Amino acid sequence: METVFRVRYVSIIAVLFGAVAAVLMFFIGAVTTIKSIGVYFGTGEAKAFSSDAALEATVDIVTSLDQFLLGLVLLVFAYGVYSLWVVADSGAWQERRGEIRAPDWLSVSNVTDLKVKLIEVIAVLLSVLFLKGVLTDPEHIEWPALVIPIAVALFALTVWLIRQSEHD
Repeated sequence: METVFRVRYVSIIAVLFGAVAAVLMFFIGAVTTIKSIGVYFGTGEAKAFSSDAALEATVDIVTSLDQFLLGLVLLVFAYGVYSLWVVADSGAWQERRGEIRAPDWLSVSNVTDLKVKLIEVIAVLLSVLFLKGVLTDPEHIEWPALVIPIAVALFALTVWLIRQSEHD
């Protein structure tokens, strides 16, 4: 049975690639932020300091914030997988974990916590997608675009229901 339990170390692949993906998203967010600075100061199609440049830069900044958020969630995911599967039984890890004093939002005690964090991030990503659509082309918002806020509301309801079931 102990041999079967050691298979859990395969999850280190998810930890490593989750961390690599997080670093990639931080890099993409930084590049998008730099691009927005260039757009606002006139290196894009819009004139420097114009309202068009400001709008395009705003959309890019919102996009970069979205990318940074996804990077942070990937880090939380990597940490969660590591603490749940790789070193969960280690007494030394439990001791050390108490010393580190990670913030509450980083705490992952079970798979449901990871799922809830993923659902929350998907809701935020969809919100940003909808906001980008509204900012870039507000005159041409069509009915199918309203599916996005409905999906966000359903994700929020799902998270609320999961949290309510944990309290019962």
